[in-house]
Amino acid sequence: MMLRSLRWRLVIAMALIIAAVLTAAGVFSSLTVKREFDRFLVAERVSDANAAALMVFMAPRDRLHDALVRVHTQFGMRSVVFNTRNEIIDRYPEELAEYDIRLAPDGTLHLARRAHGTFESLVVRGTPNMTADGARVFFLPRREERGVRFRASVDRWLIAGIVLAALLAIVVIATLFRRVFAPVEELTAGARALADGRLDARVNVRGRDEVAQLATAFNSMAEALERNEKARRNMVSDVAHELRTPLTNIRAQLEAVQDGVMTADAKWLASMEEEAALLARLVDDLQQLSLADAGQLRLELADVEVADLVERAMSGLAFDQVTRDIAPGLVVHVDARRMVQVLRNLLVNAIAHAKSVVHVSAMSVDDHVEIRVADDGPGVPPEHAAHIFDRFYRADPSRSRTTGGAGLGLAIAKELVELHGGTIRYERPAFVLGVRRQSRRSGTRAVAEPPHS
Repeated sequence: MMLRSLRWRLVIAMALIIAAVLTAAGVFSSLTVKREFDRFLVAERVSDANAAALMVFMAPRDRLHDALVRVHTQFGMRSVVFNTRNEIIDRYPEELAEYDIRLAPDGTLHLARRAHGTFESLVVRGTPNMTADGARVFFLPRREERGVRFRASVDRWLIAGIVLAALLAIVVIATLFRRVFAPVEELTAGARALADGRLDARVNVRGRDEVAQLATAFNSMAEALERNEKARRNMVSDVAHELRTPLTNIRAQLEAVQDGVMTADAKWLASMEEEAALLARLVDDLQQLSLADAGQLRLELADVEVADLVERAMSGLAFDQVTRDIAPGLVVHVDARRMVQVLRNLLVNAIAHAKSVVHVSAMSVDDHVEIRVADDGPGVPPEHAAHIFDRFYRADPSRSRTTGGAGLGLAIAKELVELHGGTIRYERPAFVLGVRRQSRRSGTRAVAEPPHS
């Protein structure tokens, strides 16, 4: 289970790397110390051997044993003395008596003994040291207990240092990884909360590093999801409300006719037709929004004069106080039918809020044409201006039919304009529409739309 955690995998990997580095450093240090110590011992042996040779050479015949004792005491060397007939005349320390000692003709000294059930042998090669009276002294290599103890001590301290350094490094790495992965674990918990439907889940943002940027992006995503979910619920509620009103009216009138309270005359039929038209208009608006969202709304693009679009949008509107400031010959590349629908939505909205006059103007700006639809009414309050293009949004919370439609007109206008690659915004007291100018080549282009059932 622990190995499934990225944190522990990284900790273990870093621990192995540190252990390998420390082990390599320890082995290198140990070999270096031992090599230098061996060089020191060799130099010391040479120096001791020279001093011991001088000591036995200077000793008189009757004091030779005392010299051997001093050599052993001072330098730790064992000694065997032969006369000119290759006979042993002295030795020190006494333990050498346990050995069978033989001097070969080639000058090699052989020592052998059997102790504690094991056979031990020693061969000493080299030139013997001479005494003043011609005797030959062989110095046997001293026991290297001191060197062995030194090497063992070096190994112990190196191993202890490596273990301590590795443990300290693991503690530091684990602490560091805990600080790094704590925000990641918090993000994981937040993501699971979102998956469980808790859209209000947020994570704390600490610092300015990449993890903090990830946490900020997560919070932004969660806020967007919560906002979209709220908008979806509101949309369902608004659609139900908008459909309920005409359906309730139709049902009430049908029941009145069935009960004989009302007569199915021409006036009644006109009222029913009005309610049915309201339903059809709402369904058409919803369908247009759905197609626009899916990118499947048909566009038949062509070069059209702006003045002609404005005139077509104004036809049938019972309002005469509309002024125009549109240069002749100003051409845009749009779907004329869809753009007339956009302008009509803007004009209807302006007329509904105008006191006396509506003004429409158009001008060329860089590679696009900017069309403004303004009225002399009070304008949209600042607290509502940022939401007027939201679906089903209306500044009037009562949603009365006398103060507006279903709240889809400006949302549809925004979708259609953006589908053309244009922009639409509100600059009090005008709606500003930006669309592409005349194309460089003639012809039309269409976005495929699936057939409707």
